[in-house]
Amino acid sequence: MSFAWSPDLATGNAVIDHQHQQLFAAASALYDACQIGQERQEVERTMEFLVKYTLKHFAEEEALQQEHDYPHCLAHKQLHDEFKRTVQALALKMFQETLTDDFISEVYITIGEWLLNHIRGEDFRMVEYIQSKTQTI
Repeated sequence: MSFAWSPDLATGNAVIDHQHQQLFAAASALYDACQIGQERQEVERTMEFLVKYTLKHFAEEEALQQEHDYPHCLAHKQLHDEFKRTVQALALKMFQETLTDDFISEVYITIGEWLLNHIRGEDFRMVEYIQSKTQTI
C-alpha cells in the first residue's frame, strides 16, 4: 500500500505538479508517522499540515481555472469541496479518537486513492484544456 507521486502523474504544469508532489509527501509522512509510532502530537501536526496544504493547493488550482475560463470549474470545485469535507472529517476523527492501524490505513487509502484518481482524471483534463487555450494564442 504505497501512494507516491511518479512521473506518470505529471500534468505538465510545473506549479500543480510540485504541489501534487507535496500532497503525496504529506500523506506519506502522515502514514509513516503513524506506523513508526511517533508521538500523537507529531501525527496531529502532520495531519494539520496535510489539511492546510490541501486547502492552499485547491485554492490555487481553482484560481488557475478561473484565470483560463475553464468550463468545468464549478464541477471541479465541487469535487475539491467534497474532498475537503472528507479530509477534515478524518482529521477531526483522528484528533478525537485512538489511532488504530485500521484508521491509519483508512486515512492513507482515502487520501491516496482520491489524489491518484483526481489527478489522472480531472486535473489532466483541466491542464489539457489550459494548454490548448494558451497554444492557440
